[in-house]
Amino acid sequence: MLNHLDIALDSALAEPKYCQLARFIEDYLKKNHVVPGTRLPSERQLAEHFGVTSVTANRGLNELVKRGILERKVGSGTYTKDFSSHLRIGIFCHEEAAISDYYTGTVLKTLHQYWEGRADLISMVLRPEEYEGTIQKYQLSGIVVLSVQEEFIPCLLRLRQSGYSLVTLGVTLPQLGSISFGTDHRMICRQAVQYLVSRGCKRIGMLSVYNRKTAVIERERGYARAMYEAGLPADPDWIIRRDHPDDAFPREQFSSIMQRKDRPEAFLIAAHSDFIPFYNLMQELRLRIPEDISVIGFDDPDYARFLNPPITVFKQPIEGFTRNAAEQLENLMLNRQIRDFPRGDGTVIERQSCRSGTNPGKTALPLKREGKKSS
Repeated sequence: MLNHLDIALDSALAEPKYCQLARFIEDYLKKNHVVPGTRLPSERQLAEHFGVTSVTANRGLNELVKRGILERKVGSGTYTKDFSSHLRIGIFCHEEAAISDYYTGTVLKTLHQYWEGRADLISMVLRPEEYEGTIQKYQLSGIVVLSVQEEFIPCLLRLRQSGYSLVTLGVTLPQLGSISFGTDHRMICRQAVQYLVSRGCKRIGMLSVYNRKTAVIERERGYARAMYEAGLPADPDWIIRRDHPDDAFPREQFSSIMQRKDRPEAFLIAAHSDFIPFYNLMQELRLRIPEDISVIGFDDPDYARFLNPPITVFKQPIEGFTRNAAEQLENLMLNRQIRDFPRGDGTVIERQSCRSGTNPGKTALPLKREGKKSS
């Protein structure tokens, strides 16, 4: 095998020799329709044949193992795989997707459960301009793009028009149609404001996060729209943001606003990681929840119900729309008919962080009420 492959690796190229070697071997396997399960020569034989060191031969083979083209069997050698029918799915995100985070952790867990035993999942931090090259390099059957930003849309449309199988997760984007899955963040924030208005709140603020995230931008648009529709003032100072995603909780800015006479009567908290810092600061300022200020959050990590008082939240159907996205991706990869899935609407889980109002329960959202737990 490979005896007819006569190549000379070029030291002058920017591409490392082990990558050149991997590329040549991959091309050879494809062009010659090498049968899956065929044993390759040893690393020493490959090194002698191609005039490289054993280290270079080893790295070249490891690169092909990583791409799912070869497999190693301990004590036996390196063999070709049926990579033509093997499903490899890339999970692309422009920032680190932490399994410990409630939202991204739920997404990753659901994807792995859906594809368990049927596909290999590879998580990578990439920018859109790197997507196509990565798809080709790793022979990906399809990709899932997390936390899509608006500026990614032209690239994603080009990839889809070129025939690549892809879906996006995190926010529904009309431009991407049936391959976009998530929550309508503009709508849920409008409904959250309406929920607070139904409880008599008129001065409503929003603790936002790094405002370049599409979900955050959409929530702020929903907030502004709902305040306008309700005929309520929306003081720009009442939207508190970070300038950078790694910035600490904005304590000084928050403290200054909450000490004003016209301070907000209620706050929307966009990031669940801010629930505890917000509660701690209210305690320091001697402001009671919900007597002095009502609070509603987004997402429902386990600790939300154990705060004092437990926080009312808008819960996104993360598992549901993630499974829908995985099914749609499977339809695309296997050339099945794509489906029209229902929008990922959420549910308000009522706890004790919002004051009672004149029209409790008057909201367009499905409600789930949790009573006070006995101590």
